[in-house]
Amino acid sequence: MRQPENLNLLVSCESQAGLEALLALFREAGHVTRAHRVSSLRDLGDLLRDAQWDVLIADDRHPELSPAEAIALLAERSSDVPCIVIAADPRDTSAAGSLRQGARDVVGREDGEHLLRATAREAIALREHRELAALRVQYAETARRAELLLAASQDAIAYVVDGMHVQANTLYAALFGFASVDDLTSVPLVDLIAAARQKDFKAALKRYAKRPEEQTTLEFTGLRTDGSEFAGELVLSTARFEGEPCMQVMVRAAPANAQAAGTAAGPDLLRRAMADQSEGFLLLLGIDGFASHCRLLGVSTANRLLDGLPAGLASALQLPAPLIRVADAVLAVVAPSLDRGQALDLAGDLCVQVSDRVHTVGSQSVSCTASVVVLSLELVAIEGAEAALDRGWSALLAVMERSSTLRGSDPERVKLLVAPSTKPGAGGSSLEAEIRDDGFRVLFQPIVSLRGDSTEHYEVQVRHVANGVPANVWLAERGYTESSQDLDRWVVIESLKKLALHFETHPYTRLLVPVGVQSLRDTEFAHWLALALRAAGLSAEVLVVQVSHRDVSANLGDARHLAERLRALGSRLCVSEVHLANNPMADLAHLKPHLARLDSTLGEALKDSESTNTLLKPLIESMHQEDIASIMPEVEGAGMLAVLWQLGINYIQGNYLQTPQPEMRYDFTDLA
Repeated sequence: MRQPENLNLLVSCESQAGLEALLALFREAGHVTRAHRVSSLRDLGDLLRDAQWDVLIADDRHPELSPAEAIALLAERSSDVPCIVIAADPRDTSAAGSLRQGARDVVGREDGEHLLRATAREAIALREHRELAALRVQYAETARRAELLLAASQDAIAYVVDGMHVQANTLYAALFGFASVDDLTSVPLVDLIAAARQKDFKAALKRYAKRPEEQTTLEFTGLRTDGSEFAGELVLSTARFEGEPCMQVMVRAAPANAQAAGTAAGPDLLRRAMADQSEGFLLLLGIDGFASHCRLLGVSTANRLLDGLPAGLASALQLPAPLIRVADAVLAVVAPSLDRGQALDLAGDLCVQVSDRVHTVGSQSVSCTASVVVLSLELVAIEGAEAALDRGWSALLAVMERSSTLRGSDPERVKLLVAPSTKPGAGGSSLEAEIRDDGFRVLFQPIVSLRGDSTEHYEVQVRHVANGVPANVWLAERGYTESSQDLDRWVVIESLKKLALHFETHPYTRLLVPVGVQSLRDTEFAHWLALALRAAGLSAEVLVVQVSHRDVSANLGDARHLAERLRALGSRLCVSEVHLANNPMADLAHLKPHLARLDSTLGEALKDSESTNTLLKPLIESMHQEDIASIMPEVEGAGMLAVLWQLGINYIQGNYLQTPQPEMRYDFTDLA
């Protein structure tokens, strides 16, 4: 049997001597063992808040805590820690009673070999159970993300295994005349090809089978459910569905014949509307959970809902141009005459109009919500239409993903992402002048350990003095994102100056310094950090570089290189804004940061015990498996501490502890 490398045991026994004897048994068997004696039921309750325990061993001779009481408390706390009972006679009726109550095994007091094997078995089973739970969460997040991407795709896409459809998006189903994506399940792909083109299709399948790593493209004639035909292009390529290899089928219908011609032509209409526009804004409006509406209403009815939205919104609002449907669940409007404030107001009005209406299609009624992205048309002139649209599309998908994880009443349900102007200094003084004239100030907010860590952590926060807004907001408003590394380097230097003075009396202080995407991409940044640390007379271990998960996921290669250089330097990495909707564990596993700072919106899950257990707990456990310490920001009261402790959170931060201050003056003994 596979043996665990180490064991963390709770032992309910009558004396400390009994605990020492048990420890000697496990250590002689070659186990690295950490154990804690449980003195009472209350003591057990306190210890169960820590998620690190592998097994509870309960001796029936304990004077204050019977195995039955211990098992009952485990059940009451919904703890997954298994219990093994030690009894004088494992064959008597009381032993059978312990098994009925929930004990995993009953072991004779003198049967050390049985106890060793039972403990190892249960410890391995518990760890595999926790790994499985974490993998299920990751799989669910990945599947949800894939479904969202599939639904928002501008192409008709399906996945085929052994010639049968196993998944498709609504555009694909509508193209062939199916009322629902579910109606496509187990329909052979060959049945959707007109008889006159069957021979060409089968020849293309043979070419694909010989070279599955290459795309196979052919002109074809599709066959709808009503018997009508349409011309188009079929693209076959290799993909994976639920972990198994499959064939991805992408259909590009000729616009003149396609049932979804309006949607297919939408991107071209949008590009023409954006042509030669260098001022104003593009608004992309996505219907949240469109795939769910398709399942509820049927594909045809859901499509009619989207087709009817432009007219309804135009009658309620003064739109600068007609709304264009550019994908299954996405509408767009080009507004060259609006300034930034007007564009944001229009975006908010669009969201309100969509969410406040009861939309009636035929005999069915439905309510829905929308997410909006506002994109500056200056990007079109500078980057080109394709690059600008890609940026807007990525932002909309990110917002729709986040929206799908929030309740309808959540004020963050609709989020507006504004792509900033690319004219540096628009509407304000230059960044260089602001830095030179002390236009920014550096503040420090403590990050306190819940696990007794003696290290004193502070996060560096930067604000614009005149406006009082965070520096990243000020930068975005003025289009300085491309030169933000100048501010990053100033912040590092100013922070290290203050730390050098503070370090003389507080040698265990560590600083989390946030940097932007330009510093993340800068191959010389780690080398520059080494020089800055040397100039300040500080060792590299005092510095933790913090980057956002959004920047990491968009620049994973650069982030990986930065993490490697920081490790070589002796500094550490922290990834911030970690949110379940972004499927973070894959990226974190690549980077292996020392710290991960959770997104502040995850604090809402703490108010719901079901969300805490099904969402947050597996995420924290997955981080622990990767040796990543977690930080919960924006903790606003002591009432959350017990839940955070039980979840396994390592550090907390928030105004409850201390608001950001110009000096590092927090007493880290206060929480204790």
